[in-house]
Parts: sequence; structure tokens; C-alpha cells
Amino acid sequence: MATQAATPDDKLAALRKREAQIKAKIAAAEALAKAKRRKEDTRVKVLIGAAFVSDTDRNPETRAGVVAVLDRAIVAPKDRAFLKSKGWL
Repeated sequence: MATQAATPDDKLAALRKREAQIKAKIAAAEALAKAKRRKEDTRVKVLIGAAFVSDTDRNPETRAGVVAVLDRAIVAPKDRAFLKSKGWL
């Protein structure tokens, strides 16, 4: 029994299928990279925040600096109220 040669339409369909698979792999790799960047960014923020909070216990000038930055940077009323209730504003 002889095998039939692929038609141009068959070749095009196969290429489109491969293209869709590659696009899906690219999207998955981009999503993983984005998630990793977000996780690392959160870790940096937690570590920096923890260091400053810890240092404010020992150094009043650090606390004054942190409070000044918070006063300038935190503008959302809900966030300001929360920090005020915790003694930071």
C-alpha cells in the first residue's frame, strides 16, 4: 500500500499546529518568569521592611526617617488609618 504525500494544505496545517504549540510554550515560560519576578520583589520588600522595623527599635533616628517616608509615600486613607492605628503615623 502506497503512502500519500502531504499536500501543501497538510503542511500548512502542521506548521500552524506547531506554531500554536510554540506560542503556548512561550506564554507559559513568560508566566513563570513573571511569577518569579513578583515573588522576588515581594521577598525584597519583606526583607527591607523587616530590617527597618527591627532597626527602629534600637535607633530613634531610623524610626523618624521611616515615619517621614511613610507620611510622604502612603496616601490611601485606608492604609494611612491602618498605619496610624499601629503607631507608625
